[in-house]
Amino acid sequence: MEIGSNPKKTIQLPSTIQNYANIQDILSVYSNLNISCKREQSFLIDRTILSVRNDYVSSINDEALSLF
Repeated sequence: MEIGSNPKKTIQLPSTIQNYANIQDILSVYSNLNISCKREQSFLIDRTILSVRNDYVSSINDEALSLF
C-alpha cells in the first residue's frame, strides 16, 4: 500500500487483515449486524474496516445502513 507522497515507502499489514472483493463480504465481519440483541461494547471496535478512499467508505456505510 502506498502512503503519502513517497510511493517507495510501504507498510506491511498484519496477516490477520483480510482482503475482500465486494461489499457483502466486507459486511460479513459484522455478522447479524441488523439483528437487535445485546452485544459487548467491543463488538464494533474489534471489527474495523480499513479503506484507502473515502468514497469506498461511503459505499460501505450505505450498504450497511440498507440492512436495517
